[in-house]
Amino acid sequence: MMEYFYGAQSAQFASVEIPKELLTGKAFSSLSPGAKLMYAVLLDRMREAKRHSWYDEQNRVYILYPLRKLEEDIGFSRHTVIDCMKELEDIGLILRLQEKGKPNKIYVKNFNRQKIFQLIG
Repeated sequence: MMEYFYGAQSAQFASVEIPKELLTGKAFSSLSPGAKLMYAVLLDRMREAKRHSWYDEQNRVYILYPLRKLEEDIGFSRHTVIDCMKELEDIGLILRLQEKGKPNKIYVKNFNRQKIFQLIG
C-alpha cells in the first residue's frame, strides 16, 4: 500500500515541468504525449548547460543527452525515443547536430519566441 505524504515530505522529489502551452497550444496539438514529455525532459536537462559550459561559438545553449541515457531516464524504447526526437525536430522544437565520433548536440529551442513571432507576424 502506498503511504501518504506528510508535512515537508511533499517537496522531497525533483520534478520535470511540462509547459502548459505545450499541452494546450494549437501549435503543438499534433505532438504525441511522448514527444511532449521528452521535450519537458530535454528542457530540464538545460539546467546542466551552464555547469558543463554547453555553449557553441555563437553562445547558443545545447545539451548532450545520449539516446541510451534518455531511454533509461524516461523508460522509452529506442524506437520511441527516435520517433519522439523526429517529431520534435519536424515541428522545430529541437535541432540535433552530429559531430563525427561525438554525441549529438541537441539544441532545445524556445517555443515562446516562436509564439511571439506567430502573434506579430
